[in-house]
Amino acid sequence: MSLKIISAIVVTLALLGCQKSPNQHDSKLFVRSESLSVSNFSNEYSVEILSNMPWESETDVEWITILDSEGEKGKSKIGFSVSENNEDERKGKIRIANTEASQVIQVVQESGKSAEFYVKKDGKGKGTSWEDATSLVNALDLASSGNTIHIAAGTYNPTETITGGDPADDGDLTFEISKYLTLKGGYPENAQEGATSDPKKHRTILSGQLPSGNETYHVVTITAPKKEVDVILDGLTISGGNASLSSTSITINNTKFRRDYGGGIIVGNSGVEIVNSEIINNNSAKFAAGLYIFDESNVAIRESKINDNHSDSNVGGIWVKSSTAYIYNTEINGNSGGTAAAVHGYPDATIYMYNSTMADNKGRSYGAAFYVRKNSKGILVNSLITNNESKSTNGGGGVMMYNNCEVDIISTTITDNKIAGPGGGVYRRKGTNTLNIYNSIIAGNEQKKSSSNVDTYESNAQEPEITSSIIDSNTFNLDGNQITGADFNTEEMLDSSFHLVGKNNPARIYGMTVESLKSLINKSTLELDSEYVLRDVNNDDRSGYKSMGIYAE
Repeated sequence: MSLKIISAIVVTLALLGCQKSPNQHDSKLFVRSESLSVSNFSNEYSVEILSNMPWESETDVEWITILDSEGEKGKSKIGFSVSENNEDERKGKIRIANTEASQVIQVVQESGKSAEFYVKKDGKGKGTSWEDATSLVNALDLASSGNTIHIAAGTYNPTETITGGDPADDGDLTFEISKYLTLKGGYPENAQEGATSDPKKHRTILSGQLPSGNETYHVVTITAPKKEVDVILDGLTISGGNASLSSTSITINNTKFRRDYGGGIIVGNSGVEIVNSEIINNNSAKFAAGLYIFDESNVAIRESKINDNHSDSNVGGIWVKSSTAYIYNTEINGNSGGTAAAVHGYPDATIYMYNSTMADNKGRSYGAAFYVRKNSKGILVNSLITNNESKSTNGGGGVMMYNNCEVDIISTTITDNKIAGPGGGVYRRKGTNTLNIYNSIIAGNEQKKSSSNVDTYESNAQEPEITSSIIDSNTFNLDGNQITGADFNTEEMLDSSFHLVGKNNPARIYGMTVESLKSLINKSTLELDSEYVLRDVNNDDRSGYKSMGIYAE
């Protein structure tokens, strides 16, 4: 049985029996779970209790510390902490008692020993080496937090039901990661000792397309509660998931995992790094076909692809909800959905995108590419937003802001996006939406005739801050003033690979210097990564150049 990390445990003490006189008590203690599993990290937990008598608690081991050793009658909590475990799995007891009854909870803490597991498609061993490879499901069961699982090339299907799921429903099968593990794919199918990972050559595919012909609601479900360490997915392809039409959910660690969100990966209240991986060809009958990040999660995505995912409702690629995402050197292309075909931040989301591309995404409503809504923030640095399209008249071909959001666009190129409504480059609507454009090109987008590349719904909306940038055919200098006679022509000054061309190209003359970009970093209230801001999309130093957009040239 898989070890599940539990951050909050509920213990119910039922009060039974006939009515007594004021001087009589009938107290019996019933524990919903007699054994609790906790991670090998130091952490605090709490137990809710209900009692009609004062109670006390104690433990029989030194590595468990009782924080609330006694309490009065009524509803209260017992808090306890566990120390870090660097040895084998260990067990301890917590005893809760009043004057007439007691109950014991056994706490099981996973092993903290460093271990490596090896997985092959038909592995039947213990997983201690490539020669003794095991199955992926078995490795997830045996591994402890901090362990690494090495996975050989091949296609792997989940065979275990999500915690609390319906065993009779194939959709509830998933690769559930409830511990702080590293899953590393890309090894040869017949890997031997000393094998190295090359995901492009040796594809390790986690697939929701089951042998039965059914599809899983989530290929990968990450339930390990957020801590200072992360779950790491490295060199994997996540494909074939199909989130449900049903809005039912499963509660794990006080977090509700909805079946209709996150066909590829769903991340709830966790820390995750996705590296050199692909989330491709996933679907959703409702929302977030590719990746759904929610409930105060922190997710970093590096050198990856979130491509060709399709939602019947909203969000084809990524949905970030009440969480933070950092996206580096990643492409989010060819996704489709209603609202926000590529990336959606709503509500209270923060999304940093560096050196990344959103292209060829097809929407049916607001925001064909990047859409933030309701108190969300977007930071786009050295990013390309191009050839995204929506036939909706709502607006926002490249970037859409709705209801008190903030977006900073830095050294980014937004062009060739098409929208039937206003704002083919950037569109703002409702509330105070703060837009800052630095050293960027937003031109050559298509929108309805009465609109422009950067537009807003409200006639009295706050003006965007524009510094050393191109908007439509207009050039703005470092002070934000339009430069007379410095017209920008997209067809003549920006080639098909988005490099700056042509004589007297204002995007090469009036851009920000490295010194200006350093000043921007210093004055920004955002946590900008200077390593990216001072270089271009190819990681070339911007020193000596004053070029706008993604390239230093």
